[in-house]
Amino acid sequence: MNNTFKLAAVSSAALMLAAAPAMAEGPTLKLGGYYDQKMSIQSQDSSALVQSDVDVRNDVEIYFLGGATLDNGIKIRTRVELEGGTNDVTTTSDAGNRVNGAQATFDQIDEAFMTISGSFGSVKLGMSDTAAKGMTTGLQGTWASNVGENITFNGGKLFVRPGTVTARSTPGAQMDGNSDGEQISYTTPSFGGFQVSAGYAQNALETFDGLTTAAQASDGDIVDIAARYTGKFGDVGFKVGGGYMQANEQAVGLEDSSQWMFGGSVRIAAFQLAASYSRQDQTTNSSGAITIEEVDTLELGVRAWMGPNEFSLSYLRSEANSPTATVDGDEESYIVAAMRRTLGKGVKWHNTLYYYDAEDGDTAPAAGAITSNDGFAFTTGIRVGF
Repeated sequence: MNNTFKLAAVSSAALMLAAAPAMAEGPTLKLGGYYDQKMSIQSQDSSALVQSDVDVRNDVEIYFLGGATLDNGIKIRTRVELEGGTNDVTTTSDAGNRVNGAQATFDQIDEAFMTISGSFGSVKLGMSDTAAKGMTTGLQGTWASNVGENITFNGGKLFVRPGTVTARSTPGAQMDGNSDGEQISYTTPSFGGFQVSAGYAQNALETFDGLTTAAQASDGDIVDIAARYTGKFGDVGFKVGGGYMQANEQAVGLEDSSQWMFGGSVRIAAFQLAASYSRQDQTTNSSGAITIEEVDTLELGVRAWMGPNEFSLSYLRSEANSPTATVDGDEESYIVAAMRRTLGKGVKWHNTLYYYDAEDGDTAPAAGAITSNDGFAFTTGIRVGF
């Protein structure tokens, strides 16, 4: 089945490129991106990896946007995302985006991909989000309602999850099993508001060039699919959908991992409600014994627009289920209130208040183990989009 999927994906892309006529417009190159300068203050109880109370940090990306339009109307677009605030040193990269300045390598280039679109839909090739992530991210409760900092990308920069607590991972919980690895995906046109998207990635490596070795331990043959419906009843707009992803675990002793999610949002006038539920399933099988977990995540959110201001309240709760006592019952949760005000074209001031709680479900933890953490944090920042 996987070989059939691979052949279909490669053949479809090759046929479209071979049949392309002369250009009617282009090529063009534009710049885009954003600069988000932030300051946070936080207080938490855990004595593990205690972070400083005040953190000044930024989130910066510059986009290089290329494009051309062919005589038959087919559009070819390219996008390269340059990360700002990174230090391209193999062992000491940081940029203030890790707990306590942890020395971890960062991507200088986040995503780099091409899309080919027309009446047939669109095909995407390159380093980018999976088809399922692109189709379902806006359906996740905390994403659909978010007006301040995003929990997924910023929670771990403010709070320490105890090592005894198993919860959802990033970006795994976002239907992104290939983590911006090289992939190909296809998205159908919208049929009365209904769309389907499917994709394939050989593995989760961003610089993979066809080399396969016996030592390769990353996920392989990553297949994903998602569907979404957008509609309206009178003045009530809504979106609903879901997705599924599966990866072949190549490391010895691991079963295939999978993820799924479903969610939706409803907008009535200046108010929007959103909810989603997801599961991340990755198990280790040692002599028939399952030793890791499946993690279920519930996300809820509400959002309001009031002139130049936006407000949101979000809730996220992640719980691990496992036959292993040290994992089963582990919980992590966030409650986040935020506001954002438009100061001018492309300029927004945002404020986010967090409450965080993590608990180890183990009823008999090791002596001296840190089994919980809770705390508050506040972030304020100005984001300039261009």
